[in-house]
Amino acid sequence: MSFTQKILKAPALKPGETIGVIAPSSPQRDDQRLRNGINFLRQLGFEVKEGENLWNRYGYLAGTDEERIEDLNQMIRDPQVRMIVAGRGGYGATRILDQIDYESLQHDPKIILGFSDVTAINLALLGSINLVSFSGAMPGVDFWEEEPDRFTVESFMQGVTTSNNVGLVPQPEEALPIEGHFPGTATGRLIPANLTLLASLCGTPYLPDMRGAILLIEEIGEEAYRVDRLLSQLYNAGIFNQIGGLALGAFTGTEPKRISIDPLPINEVFREYIRRAAVPAISGVQYGHINRKLTLPVGTLARIDGTAGVLELLESGVE
Repeated sequence: MSFTQKILKAPALKPGETIGVIAPSSPQRDDQRLRNGINFLRQLGFEVKEGENLWNRYGYLAGTDEERIEDLNQMIRDPQVRMIVAGRGGYGATRILDQIDYESLQHDPKIILGFSDVTAINLALLGSINLVSFSGAMPGVDFWEEEPDRFTVESFMQGVTTSNNVGLVPQPEEALPIEGHFPGTATGRLIPANLTLLASLCGTPYLPDMRGAILLIEEIGEEAYRVDRLLSQLYNAGIFNQIGGLALGAFTGTEPKRISIDPLPINEVFREYIRRAAVPAISGVQYGHINRKLTLPVGTLARIDGTAGVLELLESGVE
């Protein structure tokens, strides 16, 4: 993606419109959770269309590549479906990037939402056709409980239903404030991403243009040395020489699983790559594999202030 090119945005989702639910990555660990999440989407006032292969299983994949891309492309081509959401992440989205019907999305942009493994689709949409998508709450992960988290629901709704969702990125009341780590300010396209998926797209045609971007990364279940490896991949690929700002979301489950040599604290790892990037940097953004999470647009303008510890959305992700 070139930031000089016009980006595509889908229309804001209206009450009564249809959300298509698909499984582009792994199957549900618990089908009832997704059923509950689908029911909650209906409670929010939307119609729901389930993908024909939504409940399929093929090992660690939610069906074959052909079945999973068929569901995605059918939803893309259905004019009644105005938003497409993944039930959960897992693994497998990278296997179908070359088969997405990008042309139909250019003619009829619609909201596409998911995070974790779905980062691959988010980035491919931005990198291929400049389409803004969303990274955040998914029904089988975040909306299955009897009373889903209010902060998560509000961020989800504000992101996809309003065209004036701008301003400082919020934090839950009990959360620590966002912390600045490298001084300065920058404005650029916000790119929220799972670190593993971002690193895996380096060297492919699906990685967006990162020049001047405000990169927001998160990860789960990776020890400090593995996070170090992923960050070094970004560094060696030249990403840190291109971005305008760096934001850290939630990094959960980073504790050493077994100790054969002394571990390095993950904050030391972050400190090193913040030093190398030498751009405005912050941490503590409420984004990632956590119970209370933000839903954020992928590809819209944002401002970062590494001195004050601020991340601000300058434009919404829908029209």
